[in-house]
Amino acid sequence: YRPFLEKCLRNHAAVGGFFLVLLCLSLALFGGGYLKSAFFPRVNSDFIVGTVELPQGGAFADSQAMRDRVVIAAEAIKDDYNSLPRYQDTPAIDNILGVAGGNKVDLLIQTVNDDLDTEEMTKQLRESLGDLSDAKDVRFDYTIRDPGKPITLLFASDSIADLEVLAGEVRLALQRYPGVFDISDSFDAPLEELVLSLKPAAEALGITLADVATQIRQAFYGEEVQRIPRDGEDVRVMVRYPEAERRAIANINAMYIRTRDGTEVPFSTIATYRVERGYQSIERLDRLRTLEVSADVSEDGAPPRAIVESVLKNEGPAWLQRYPSLTINMDGELQEEIEFQQAMVYMGSLSMLIIFGLMAVAFKSYWQPFLVLTAVPFGLMGAIFGHWLLGWQVSMFSIMGVIACAGVVVNDNLVLIDRVNTLRDEGMELIDALLQGATNRFRPIVLTSVTTFVGLVPIMLETSVQAQFLIPMVVSLSFGVMFATGVTLILVPALYLLGDDVGEFFATLTKRKIDRADADLPTV
Repeated sequence: YRPFLEKCLRNHAAVGGFFLVLLCLSLALFGGGYLKSAFFPRVNSDFIVGTVELPQGGAFADSQAMRDRVVIAAEAIKDDYNSLPRYQDTPAIDNILGVAGGNKVDLLIQTVNDDLDTEEMTKQLRESLGDLSDAKDVRFDYTIRDPGKPITLLFASDSIADLEVLAGEVRLALQRYPGVFDISDSFDAPLEELVLSLKPAAEALGITLADVATQIRQAFYGEEVQRIPRDGEDVRVMVRYPEAERRAIANINAMYIRTRDGTEVPFSTIATYRVERGYQSIERLDRLRTLEVSADVSEDGAPPRAIVESVLKNEGPAWLQRYPSLTINMDGELQEEIEFQQAMVYMGSLSMLIIFGLMAVAFKSYWQPFLVLTAVPFGLMGAIFGHWLLGWQVSMFSIMGVIACAGVVVNDNLVLIDRVNTLRDEGMELIDALLQGATNRFRPIVLTSVTTFVGLVPIMLETSVQAQFLIPMVVSLSFGVMFATGVTLILVPALYLLGDDVGEFFATLTKRKIDRADADLPTV
């Protein structure tokens, strides 16, 4: 190690440039899209859950047809997987359940083979279903924690009419980006509903609007009067008008409304009705109506954040100008990721500032604390290369691992710098102090890094579901420590020497200015 360090110190400027190139290469690897990233780790579940939501007010037969379509596609994939040789003993898929209720179709696929790639299976299922543009919302998830769709935009306005028009405009804007699919929004089209109004005669008879609405519901929907147990279940007995009298809304005028004293009066004498379009649900945020638009992105598409930022940059100003009361915000996992990054930048910067201040007081120098902290970004470099080598996505847990790594590498640098300072205080020349100090601290620094890495290897090799959340953190910590070890033993001594050269340069420059000023002074 010592002969190699001597060569590095003789070429300390080149060593600094080499490590800087490595750092830029790692950042380019991450920023260039060669390394996948996700705010929360995508841990495969034993279940694939799908939901297809159809527009409100549609026939139940449409929901049943969609359920059959989804189940048939799932059964075809089940047959394809179970026919493969490696799944002959243990089938890939055990059960498939499809349920249609109201305007929703729910699908549940249970897998029983641990080595099954449920992510790939989910992609095949979605591709086999083809175009589902007639559906209001489509969601398929294969993970333990459903993060929702990667693209989510939240719009708020005091005009529901503006949001209704905006929903279509946002859909068209997202459709222009390759790889964006399954675009959905939270806007429910208004459905026809009856609006009742009482006449003055109703008040005289003591009839309220609730009385009229309740009796109309009982007549057309029915009133439960009894439950009969049958085959382990309860059968509800409903009383209502015959089917022939429930087919036309106009029959309301012919029905009688019962007063509180038991007498009956014609509906037409006490109330009127009209058919209007009304919303099934109203969502508000800070007293403003809201609209949520979400979409999924395929692997060959652009990053979700880049798509959202492009939409807001290209279309946002026009929307804000066209709809004055409109506000636009990111939502969902993307917003959580941004808030997490902002918090990490703030807290990380504050921590580094405090550490720098404490070391500046201890070392009585501003340059040496900087040397100690140089290993922190190179720990990030090691974490990036580690994720790339092992094929893991960078997630929020990866960032936490980098933070833990920073504490270890700062400790290694402190040990080295303190030893070099001690040797210099004893009268040793700088170059000799660097060589002797690094050699003396070589063994404890390397042993600390190697034992940390080896101790974390069992977690990296763990295959349990619980470990999948910890592995990104462990990869960042272990590889960050190993890469930072080279920084501590090679780059930090080189930077120490480079800093001394810079100090001598400025000292010489200052001395020349003083000498020149002295020469210009008049003699007395």
